[in-house]
Amino acid sequence: MSYFPFFMEIKDKECLVVGGGMVALRKIEKLLPFGVKITVVSPAFCSEIEEMKGIFRIRRKFEKNDMDGMLFVIGATDEEKVNGEISTLCREKNIPVNIVDDPKKCTFFFPALVKRGEFVAGFSTGGGSPLAARYIRKKVEDAVPDGFDRVVEVLSSVREQVKAEIPDIRKRETIFKEIFDLALEKEGNVTETEINEIIRKEGEHA
Repeated sequence: MSYFPFFMEIKDKECLVVGGGMVALRKIEKLLPFGVKITVVSPAFCSEIEEMKGIFRIRRKFEKNDMDGMLFVIGATDEEKVNGEISTLCREKNIPVNIVDDPKKCTFFFPALVKRGEFVAGFSTGGGSPLAARYIRKKVEDAVPDGFDRVVEVLSSVREQVKAEIPDIRKRETIFKEIFDLALEKEGNVTETEINEIIRKEGEHA
């Protein structure tokens, strides 16, 4: 069964990671750039998690009330019984759960990610072949132009201005396309004067 790729705001939301080894570390590293508040529960932590900033560590075994208030939970322990307990509890509480390397215990999967600023692309095979997802991720990552994060920032920064000044939807699309093409050509390094000139020129024909 394929899974629908929801894109969700998780900044400042709470998530729980159970496990303190390298597998947990990889999940934490994927999540941190998105601003989520991460609590990690484990009797011991690898040195990378031990030294990592921006997370909250609880040094003990998992307890079921650890998941209270969590938006989602990740089980990354090396104990199948504990991972199974986490999965069962989350399903009972309708909390999305990912159990690493055990698709049957998951209600969501981590995609292979490409992130450039606000631009994010995710690739998943529904847990069937993470290797295949990573292969496609690498292809897309190599294809993303330099400065693409700045290109997206430019388009985002002018969106409300164009909507306010240009009532014609077709003209808006023309303006956005011209700004996008220029920003792409200049790797996002366009000036406010250049942007306003495009808006002025197209606006005169509105």
